[in-house]
Amino acid sequence: MFCGGAGLGAVQVGMLRALVERGIRPDVVTGTSSGAINALVYAADPGMDGVDRLERLWLSARRRDLFRIRPWTIGRGLFGSSPNLTGSGHLRRVLESTLPVTLLQDTTIPIAIVVSDTVSRRPVVMREGSAIDVVLASSAVPGLFPGVEIDGREYIDGGLVADPPVGAAVELGATHAYVMPVGWPIVEPHAGNALMRVADSVDWLCWRIAEFEIERWSAQCRIDLLPSPSTRQIAPFDLRATRRLIDEAYALTAAWLERPDDAAPAGAPVRQEPSGRRVPVIPTLTRHGRRLVTRVRRG
Repeated sequence: MFCGGAGLGAVQVGMLRALVERGIRPDVVTGTSSGAINALVYAADPGMDGVDRLERLWLSARRRDLFRIRPWTIGRGLFGSSPNLTGSGHLRRVLESTLPVTLLQDTTIPIAIVVSDTVSRRPVVMREGSAIDVVLASSAVPGLFPGVEIDGREYIDGGLVADPPVGAAVELGATHAYVMPVGWPIVEPHAGNALMRVADSVDWLCWRIAEFEIERWSAQCRIDLLPSPSTRQIAPFDLRATRRLIDEAYALTAAWLERPDDAAPAGAPVRQEPSGRRVPVIPTLTRHGRRLVTRVRRG
């Protein structure tokens, strides 16, 4: 399951490489928000070639290739009648040259992408139709990108209603799922200046929603939450840390797959044992996905 993560979704490339190297291949792929792009590329080519394609995409991406915000667009968005700060034309052109399929139903592994219906404000699971339109819709962050009209209805960012997209996978029969988060669970203390605290509070809220989604479906599906490197202090569309995030995610996931209880997220808090030894505290799921627990790494 590919979660949302804006411009920091490159962490999923590292996670995916570790999974593919170990021969782990899903029966169905789900994605939401920016994770929909990763999900579609992988579902179309579910091998190392697909992972390499994703890595090249993320390493070559520049913010100006995805969107361009001008002073006048900010003015129209904040003080005028424009509902978004930029168009999706630049991102559409990138996807047209990158996506390996034109229709969702043409992927090698069945895929389900979640979008949000702007009228009902409910999740809608897309399994057929224009790959570009559906991915653009699921990635359409409200206020930043315009919504996408599909069959007469407007859809926007799927992360608003289903992140992670566990329900879509369970409804397709999944009984065991690997969830690829971006920057959560959050383990660093709430700190920083006013702007950083506001951004952190939004992340905090998103994680609480994600935790609810995981708890909601855990009785029907074993859920393994892969460890993510910390994305604190990185702006959502800052692509300069892409290489580092990919490498850190790969190392964490590879270690987790070897010993699932021993891979701590970057920046994890530590506690001091009576002996004086300091060990990281690891937020993770139980191996059967029944509840969230805190485990302590034993070295």
